[in-house]
Amino acid sequence: MGALGLLFAAVMANAFTAAAQQRVAGQWRVHTLEVLLAISRTETAVNAALRGARGYLLTGDRVFLSPYARGRIESEAELGELRTLTRDNRVQQRNLADAAVRLHAYLDTVADEVALERRGRAGEAAAMVASGADRGRVEDVLAALSRAKAEELRLLAVRSAETEAAAKRGDRFNWLIAAVGAAMMALLAVALIGAARAHRRTLALTAALQRRATTDTLTGLANRRHLIATIDTEVRRARRTGRSLSFAILDIDHFKRINDTHGHAGGDAVLREIAAVLRETTRETDLLGRIGGEEFAVLMPETDTAQAERACERLRAAVAGRTISLAPGVETRVTISTGVALLSGEEAGDQLMARADRALYEAKAGGRNQVRMAA
Repeated sequence: MGALGLLFAAVMANAFTAAAQQRVAGQWRVHTLEVLLAISRTETAVNAALRGARGYLLTGDRVFLSPYARGRIESEAELGELRTLTRDNRVQQRNLADAAVRLHAYLDTVADEVALERRGRAGEAAAMVASGADRGRVEDVLAALSRAKAEELRLLAVRSAETEAAAKRGDRFNWLIAAVGAAMMALLAVALIGAARAHRRTLALTAALQRRATTDTLTGLANRRHLIATIDTEVRRARRTGRSLSFAILDIDHFKRINDTHGHAGGDAVLREIAAVLRETTRETDLLGRIGGEEFAVLMPETDTAQAERACERLRAAVAGRTISLAPGVETRVTISTGVALLSGEEAGDQLMARADRALYEAKAGGRNQVRMAA
């Protein structure tokens, strides 16, 4: 009886230890999710400020200054929240301090462009935009945030591995006890089932976090971070194999009218429908992504200029011909403007994106609902 009592005590102690480890692991996962969500909100606010400023510089309409100002305030507030969430992590504090410096540099650049436009110096503002200074700055901010996100995912992986290792040690101990005392089999089975379920939950949550880190939640397409990482990979592959690589950026025309008329629910319905059209009209080998807001992108490996132009014209026609249901009895149609660039020479992925972006603005300026090929 004494031996059985000791075995029972050992089993209970092991079970309580495993439960404590699972609670700690759960807290780590929740913390990681909070940090990743705050980073995503910061990225969204940064892109909103850029789109607002670009909209004002492109049209001169002061209505775009509101999302620009809101994006400035929200990006700085979210970055402050991130620093609070990671105050005990020196590595993350350095990452976020770097992000703060880059954010202020970006906001100052955009503020200079807006100030020039307000003073009637549109030509100078346009020259700053054409130089890509603001987009380069925002890429710096997003790159710094990506480092913070990668660090958080790395910590989660380390902690998950430690938790899994501890769970395995606990399992081995339980099996040893089962071999010594057959009377403890029932309790051991309960402990093992609980540990297995906890392990599956850990794996499922890790997979969900990975999907969230690479996928746009509204459309199910690749998010900006995953898209940029893949572009760099495909650029290296294209240069190594000597095959063509094309990249297209498309923007929904007059999207603000949709939000103003039908609200954000209507705007979300349009974004999801555009994502569906993208899936229907592109190849399985193409990478589809949402850059942010109403901007989407298509990365087309082994595709030359003529093929890319035909593919984008096919996509443009499919969008223009699609009737989109916003609510029962409420339908609309939209068009898209597209800029396409073919990888050239030794340019990097960000340069390829920049040329496609310039072609997109030419399509917008040229009347919208058209495809423009980059020079």
